[in-house]
Amino acid sequence: MFGNDLSRILDLGDPDEMVRRLDELDRKMERAAASYEQLEQAAGTMRITEVDPTGVTAVVDIDGQLVELVTTPEITRMPPEQIGPAVLACVRRAQSRIAERYREAAEQTGADDEMTRHVIESYQQRYPAPEPDRNLRPDGGPSTLRLGQLEDE
Repeated sequence: MFGNDLSRILDLGDPDEMVRRLDELDRKMERAAASYEQLEQAAGTMRITEVDPTGVTAVVDIDGQLVELVTTPEITRMPPEQIGPAVLACVRRAQSRIAERYREAAEQTGADDEMTRHVIESYQQRYPAPEPDRNLRPDGGPSTLRLGQLEDE
């Protein structure tokens, strides 16, 4: 972004034009710095919440750390061996939304450039969208098989 501006400035022979262009570059850099500062402030307070119909609510921060986990009595209807996987799946879904939320914050603050896109890509790689769980119904609840029914049917 700034490399092309700098080469254009240095190619000019007119000192007044050079000063004008340097001032312009300085203003661009100040705007970019202000945008990044706003983005970092927004990201620092960002919380992503995922609610699962099984009775789990997971909240993660921008670093993907679990900052809150809430369960409701609904979770007691699940077999005990399914509770852990349901909680982990809920946390992973929340984490997979970090990149999108960061992108939204970047757009709102005007910090949408190559470096920001790189950060978004790194979030997408670190927290990819989870694979759909074949053992869950479309509404998110655990699936049940009829007696004698094969899983692939």
